[in-house]
Amino acid sequence: MDLKSLKGKKTYITTIAIICYALGGMVSGLMEIGVGIPLILGALGLAGLRDAVPVTAVFTSDNK
Repeated sequence: MDLKSLKGKKTYITTIAIICYALGGMVSGLMEIGVGIPLILGALGLAGLRDAVPVTAVFTSDNK
């Protein structure tokens, strides 16, 4: 699989994986709710930051 096909999706895949991990841990009783909720909120924050960053931003080193 080529990583170019995942361009723009890797952060969302990671977010979904973290949420599944936290929910699974809380449902199975292996993770306390006080640990799982911050994990879920952090993952949602990560997705929100990724959505807020413009993909078309071009940065140059010209200081003119």
